[in-house]
Amino acid sequence: MRLSSTKPVVLAAIAALAAVFAPAGSADAPRHLGAAVVVDPGPGGFTSSNVSYVASIPTGAGVSSRVVTVGGQRRLYVSSAHSLTIYDITDPGLPLPLGVLPIYNWENEDIAVSKDGATTILTEFESEFYLHVVDTSNPRLPILKGSHVLDGAHTAECADVHCHYLFASTGETWDIRDQSNPTPLSQSQSWGPQVGVQDSHNIHQDAAGYWIADTRPMVMFRADNPLHPRRITRGYASIDNQYQHNNVRPAAASYHPRKKGDTSKTLRPGELLMAETETNFSPQCDGQNGSFTTWSMVGWDHAQPMRQLHVLHPVTGSPLDGNAEVNALGCSGHWFTVRENNLGRYKGKYLVAGGWYEHGTRFLAVDPKTGTISQVGYFQPVRGSASAAYWIQGTDYVYVVDYQRGIDILKFDVNAAPPTVAQTNASWLAKLNVIDAVGSTEQFLCQQVMKRESARP
Repeated sequence: MRLSSTKPVVLAAIAALAAVFAPAGSADAPRHLGAAVVVDPGPGGFTSSNVSYVASIPTGAGVSSRVVTVGGQRRLYVSSAHSLTIYDITDPGLPLPLGVLPIYNWENEDIAVSKDGATTILTEFESEFYLHVVDTSNPRLPILKGSHVLDGAHTAECADVHCHYLFASTGETWDIRDQSNPTPLSQSQSWGPQVGVQDSHNIHQDAAGYWIADTRPMVMFRADNPLHPRRITRGYASIDNQYQHNNVRPAAASYHPRKKGDTSKTLRPGELLMAETETNFSPQCDGQNGSFTTWSMVGWDHAQPMRQLHVLHPVTGSPLDGNAEVNALGCSGHWFTVRENNLGRYKGKYLVAGGWYEHGTRFLAVDPKTGTISQVGYFQPVRGSASAAYWIQGTDYVYVVDYQRGIDILKFDVNAAPPTVAQTNASWLAKLNVIDAVGSTEQFLCQQVMKRESARP
């Protein structure tokens, strides 16, 4: 009923927005680029003029991916609802399939892969949470080696370069040296109790080897020996009373401690943190959700707490109630990645590509010295729900994993002018009142995950 009653309004809004949006995709007949197929993203799909649609990989419901370079071959490990698939994306404009493991895998939203590409970790929600260990040493023949019921861990990361141990988001450490028998370690040997946290959404290791746990407050620790992690500092990185979803500390490997007495407010490489809050199932952008934030980490190596610098909230509102109602997963950011050392008009800044569910893929420019955030591009098909956006480092390509569309391949033009403020603001409202059956199914499945997590003791 709701679809039929709002359809005329949606069509009218799309027609009005066409004047300020460039169409996303081409009306040409489909053509193939390796594993990808070039198709029109659909009626009402829009993109800023500095973002171009290249092609799509029709994986079904895409959930997460990881890019790993092995022996000069750049690989994309993709977790979809029905499989683990590995692609050769050495040429990101021509993805070539290598191997596939059919496996039901709905809620693996942060696939983990060892640095040598030989081990892949999947986490899954069905009636229980599961951990799957997959041997991907031969990318053409992935083999499921072992599985184990997890204690509600939402994500898990390789704790060492060989992926002999895992850090689960629950604070547990797992021993998977015997891949056929993954085993949780005791609390005294697990990372969470040793650094003083109980639970998190995700933990991220930066280029300098430090870990940051998305807890409240966030905790930074070192784990050169996975069995003996050491807490470095903690911060107060909680915005809008929401949990942090994921974070990135760009240029971490370039960090040099400040000299004694240096109180400059200008950030140095490795002193900036970017973070995202997840506020899914919030159907309206009310100015207090879906935020992207930057944080100062000056003095982190002397146990000084992190300090918030800038907050970006999605544009609020319709002329009627001030709030833009969006699709099933709501006004929320999700997984983002950062491109460093950019050229063109963004020279000296970081470029962020992030999945914002039904608000599509959002491109941001962040000043590394102040943390100031600017919106510089978007890609938003009407039917789509972007889970994550991955920069293919060293290129202008972005791979977007989408719950409805599979994978979209985009290119960002660093020399082209960004959209105007009016165009960007209008793009946040492009899907006002649009609801579809696929989005409603996503909502139901994710709600079951959240119920399961909230029921854990």
